[in-house]
Amino acid sequence: MKILYIPIINESIVHTVQAGDYQADSLFHGLRCLLGDDVVDGYKMWHLYKSLGDNPEIVPQLWGKGFTIYGLLSDDENIDRDDIGRKIVNHYYDYLVMPIHHTLNGRYEPILGILESIRSYYDKNELIIVDGWDRCDINRDVSECGIYFKRELFEQYSDIAMPISFSIPEEKICDPLEKSFDFAPLVPNCNGEHADSYIYDNEEDYYNDYRKSYFAYTCKKGRGEMITEGWDCMRHYEILACGCVPFFTDIEKCQPLTLSRFPKNLCIEAKKLTGVNPGTRKAYNSNEETFIGTAKEILPGEKRGRIDFSKFDSIRYNDIREQLIHHTKTKLTTISTAKDFLDRIKTWG
Repeated sequence: MKILYIPIINESIVHTVQAGDYQADSLFHGLRCLLGDDVVDGYKMWHLYKSLGDNPEIVPQLWGKGFTIYGLLSDDENIDRDDIGRKIVNHYYDYLVMPIHHTLNGRYEPILGILESIRSYYDKNELIIVDGWDRCDINRDVSECGIYFKRELFEQYSDIAMPISFSIPEEKICDPLEKSFDFAPLVPNCNGEHADSYIYDNEEDYYNDYRKSYFAYTCKKGRGEMITEGWDCMRHYEILACGCVPFFTDIEKCQPLTLSRFPKNLCIEAKKLTGVNPGTRKAYNSNEETFIGTAKEILPGEKRGRIDFSKFDSIRYNDIREQLIHHTKTKLTTISTAKDFLDRIKTWG
């Protein structure tokens, strides 16, 4: 199977620090790890290759300070990017995978123009569109150009799209460390509430604090006033990769087809553990309601939460944590997501 992976992106962005796009990048990482040279990035996605380390000053300028997904792939000289236009015309590739770069979110006219130029050479079931926008909108004209994957997918669009989410490289999964924190120091920054907890300038320190924590707060990343959108976030996967249990403050409101492979029910179960006292602005009683809202409802600093170990069910905690680790390894890595992606392409329609 030969795949041309060519994000729909403005050429002026390709070689800048804005080139990163978690949905496009994590899927490509998985496909390349799975299929090797048979997956060709039409333009070299330079920020994903180990040669990124030759320019360390660029790394912190990338999205998420360059943590987790960037600079991991080998710079394989065998990747054939020659004569791509001719190869498209001659139907050299089995599939064209075309993620929509975040800088073109909602700009349907140029997206449609690019896709329609390809349709002369590839059938609908050979052209794959990946929409990583954290809004629920789908343009039906665009979706009709190929097999359509959508990150924030509503039931009303399930007849024209399939769900997809971020994923994490399996090499980032690590063992937890001896615990120092009941709740990790970093609290998601919602509306400026917790900006002072964003203290990390390197990935190792960032990961280690999660590895040292029983729980870590996470929540939807998008607009707080739009509870239906903005759910996916690399932080969810980083917490899990560190063997830490997410305290997902608002997961109960997530749409069923969004974060479709994420262990939502286990996250809710973790919020019900006895002896766990999140530092909420309003009284929290998990027997009545586990939904809290976004992390703006969490108190800052040392008030962010604590565990009463005289009541804490450590056996149940460890059981949940082990299930989460297993789920992460089998469902949330870039490779497992790429396998699922390919399986669904083959069965679409």
